[in-house]
Amino acid sequence: MDERLRPILEENAADENTLGILLYENEKKNWLGSEQPDVYLIVLMRELEFDKNPYMIDHYIVDQLKITVHTVSEQQLCRHLKYSNYLQWILNGQVLFEKENSIQKLRIKLQEIPINIRKKKICIEFANLIKCYSMGKEFYERKQYLDAFTLMVQALQHLATLSVLEHGLYPANSLWNQVKKLEPEVYTFYLELSESNEPIEKRVQLLFLELGFATSSRTRIGSSYLLEIMKSKDEWTLKDLVNDERLIEFAPNLELFLQYLALKNIVAVDDQNSKGSAVYQRKYKVR
Repeated sequence: MDERLRPILEENAADENTLGILLYENEKKNWLGSEQPDVYLIVLMRELEFDKNPYMIDHYIVDQLKITVHTVSEQQLCRHLKYSNYLQWILNGQVLFEKENSIQKLRIKLQEIPINIRKKKICIEFANLIKCYSMGKEFYERKQYLDAFTLMVQALQHLATLSVLEHGLYPANSLWNQVKKLEPEVYTFYLELSESNEPIEKRVQLLFLELGFATSSRTRIGSSYLLEIMKSKDEWTLKDLVNDERLIEFAPNLELFLQYLALKNIVAVDDQNSKGSAVYQRKYKVR
């Protein structure tokens, strides 16, 4: 370890709430060049420290050594895996300080997601996939091809994330490198959309067909989390589902999600008279 790091290391290690400290050397700098840090320190803290400051980053320089310190809890780290380098840093970084085997346990945890968490994450991505696919089709039918293209790129991102989760792994920020190894077919969809010489209209049209099949074939696994919750009661109103604390993250997409599942004959719709002879409330149940 570079001795210039010692004051920062000792200060953080002395905090009783620090569980571990990792060092990751930034060997491959991007176009920002010398403005980038030379090293990253990841300080893993107990959850209680993050009530007021859920995300903390500090920049230091010691004798020309540029240092970035990320102070995170395990929960916060897992939440940001997809949009950061945390996965690479945690798995490949050098352990400088550790209590209670915290980093070793975290590394094991990051190798495979617990099934209940995985089901929920898959369901969230599947709901987003349906939304982007549906909106993309609407734009395409209105001949707004660039907007349709943008939404299909987003739909592919959700499909790619879902595919990685299916394998029990956390999606990394280098998502397409993961997908290339795990799901070559999904990676091919991405290449066809982004690198084809066909006009955008034709590329989007082809992807609708391919993505439609890929989405349909994943309907059961993609909706598993939601269906298990719905099976806990005979029937649900949309309001009941939206307000269920287990489905808070789905709220913006639940209406479209239910419509899709009804179309696939997975969810049944029951119109029940509620406020008079002409007013019926729609209720949903798993077939």
